[in-house]
Amino acid sequence: MNHRSKKILSYIISIAVVAIAACWVGSKFIHLGNVEFTDNAQVERQIVPVNSRVQGYIKEIRFKEYQQVKKGDTLVVIDDSDMRLNVARAKADYANAVAGRSVADRSVASASANVAVSEASIAEAKVQMEMAATDLARYEKLLEKDAVTRQQYDGAVTDYKSKKARYDMLVRQRGATSTVVDVSRQRISQSEAGIDLAKAMLETAELNLSYTVILAPCDGYTSRKEIQVGQLVQPGQTLLDVVDSQEVWVTANFKETQLPHIKPGSKVEIKVDAIPDEEFEGTVAAISTATGASLSLMPQDNSAGNFVKVRQRVPVRIEFSSSCKPEDLERLRAGMNVECLVKY
Repeated sequence: MNHRSKKILSYIISIAVVAIAACWVGSKFIHLGNVEFTDNAQVERQIVPVNSRVQGYIKEIRFKEYQQVKKGDTLVVIDDSDMRLNVARAKADYANAVAGRSVADRSVASASANVAVSEASIAEAKVQMEMAATDLARYEKLLEKDAVTRQQYDGAVTDYKSKKARYDMLVRQRGATSTVVDVSRQRISQSEAGIDLAKAMLETAELNLSYTVILAPCDGYTSRKEIQVGQLVQPGQTLLDVVDSQEVWVTANFKETQLPHIKPGSKVEIKVDAIPDEEFEGTVAAISTATGASLSLMPQDNSAGNFVKVRQRVPVRIEFSSSCKPEDLERLRAGMNVECLVKY
């Protein structure tokens, strides 16, 4: 082969390499047809934090890193010695409150019986007083006719005054006894409030005792184990995260100029970088009503300083269709990068 032929061959090979490279680049970055493409998308799953609701020392850890768990499985056990003492104390307080109510009931019954006795005594004293008044009136008439002596008349007066004084005393005693009944009934109301309070404290103590056993909130996989046996945990402290295995979707951030062609219900082709041999099908479920920048922790204020127009991106929720294989969906992990091609 002469020099001219070699030169022509090198030109052909160079042109072929450039053409192949151009085709590859075009296939990656140029999408023809009625489609909207983005690679600014990630797999999403619910990540549920598991928090401690009581203070205590960790007694047992019953999970391993990235372990599959079912809803209700025991993950962490906190030492419950203090909680059991609180329950025992609350039970004693509740029993004491119930006993106090029984005492108050008996006090009301006793005071009511005393009121009944007082009323009977008053009725008797009233009859005796009225009889003495009748006798006194009779003696007054007899005294006018000198049919009785002055001493007999004075005896009738004394008898009437004595029985009237006894009647007045019994009436006052009945008033005092009625007051005792009212006070006893108020103590019953107070005892009922004390019982309700003691019952609430008992339920709170039992609830706190149940919080010492921390359960899995959903089916899924555990996160990294960053706690140790014997560690003191505080209420609200996150012990681990559980990645929900039941629900998986894609959040794709499309440019605002692409939104006119994207509607809820649009079909989507999904390619996952970590699973290049599978192509998933999905559907646009919802489009955010705000851009990602507006939902950020510190949204940009365009009214301050110089303004530079930046093309915004809007989150779009894409759900996998029922035609996707469950075993393929199980391979998806939260945060994986994906490429989405929306057809319109």
